Amino acid sequence: MGSLKLALFLAFKSIIKGNRWALVLIILVMSLSFANLLLTPSILSGVTNTLNRQQIDTLYGNIVIDPPPTEHYLSHVSLIEKRVEQIPGITGVSTHLNSSAFMEYQWKEKDSPSDKGDSGTWSVIGIDPAREANVTTIHEHIIQGSYLDQNDRDEIVLGVEIAGGDRAQTAEFLTLQGVKVGDEVRLTFPNGVQREYRVKGIFQAKEMTQADRLAFVTKREMASVLGRQVYNDRASQILVRTGPAFTENQIIQEINSLGIDAEVRSWSEYGGAMGGIVSSFDVITSLIGTIGLVVAGIVLFIVIYINVINKRRQIGILRAIGIKRDVIIGSYLTQAIFYAVLGIVFGGLIFGYGIQPYFEFHPLDLPLGQVSLSVRALTISSAVLGLLIAAVLAGLIPVISITRQRIIQAIWGN
Repeated sequence: MGSLKLALFLAFKSIIKGNRWALVLIILVMSLSFANLLLTPSILSGVTNTLNRQQIDTLYGNIVIDPPPTEHYLSHVSLIEKRVEQIPGITGVSTHLNSSAFMEYQWKEKDSPSDKGDSGTWSVIGIDPAREANVTTIHEHIIQGSYLDQNDRDEIVLGVEIAGGDRAQTAEFLTLQGVKVGDEVRLTFPNGVQREYRVKGIFQAKEMTQADRLAFVTKREMASVLGRQVYNDRASQILVRTGPAFTENQIIQEINSLGIDAEVRSWSEYGGAMGGIVSSFDVITSLIGTIGLVVAGIVLFIVIYINVINKRRQIGILRAIGIKRDVIIGSYLTQAIFYAVLGIVFGGLIFGYGIQPYFEFHPLDLPLGQVSLSVRALTISSAVLGLLIAAVLAGLIPVISITRQRIIQAIWGN
């Protein structure tokens, strides 16, 4: 205990008697290093959360019910909807009748049948607009015109990456090159049915991989295109939205217990490409976090090393009057930990009361959506532990090197 008290006393005197501005700058550097260790992973976690949320909100809901492997469609979907809606924790159910179509804009102005003009092939989904609004947020992202109504038959809503124009991120030649609300487009479906639709609305969900490349018509219209009355009660998929208090696995078990002849999957099973992106972000987060820790450790090492070099004669005198080598090492280790702890405290305050609130009110407006910080407990604990370990190493290495010298050599510098 005596050695510990002496080490703490020496550390205290070294900090108090040292240069005040140097102390302030050391603490500032450590604080910013700690804040940076939290900031970068939190931004990347926010990007990951945005990507996941977009898939849920615009493409899949929380759960997707698919036809069995041997079938192309689910049958008697009105009955399935009623049974699924009765499960506690489900907030919305919507059926999709999927197809694709060759879309043409300004086809009347073509000079010949071989003239491709403004055209392309995209996915078209038949929906019940009222039910769809309970599951996805497409209706909230209309940037021109309006959303579909229940009885619309000759109207269509296009994603911005189909319509084209200034808001689209896709190259112009890969879109319809500037379709506007009120314009007409002609769709040719795989079964040969050809129909003309007025563009009722254009949406931009900022889910660029799929959602903004979709077109929507009413399910009644899609059933008419497919040509048989039975399609009014069929679906390619059923999307299910769940409440926050229930896990997806719980709801999947409940749906499976209904005995429906279907495949029930979580949205995450459809996000393979996004899963790869998320994994890449995790790797990047680890790399940046490691680099940040190394930089913080090097800065602290330089500070301690310069301090030790300048006080080498003092260290030699302390050893000459009988102060143990372990006490001297302990005093400098205490200083390093002191700097790290203050850096963690002030860096945490900077992050918690400055950086994080700013991002809450001013999220990053990226092409993939609004990104806010997502702070994980593991990120905080890793940053704290990593900075403390860096401080311990930075405090030990230089002072051990100096205290290994002979006392006379340390005093006279030879």
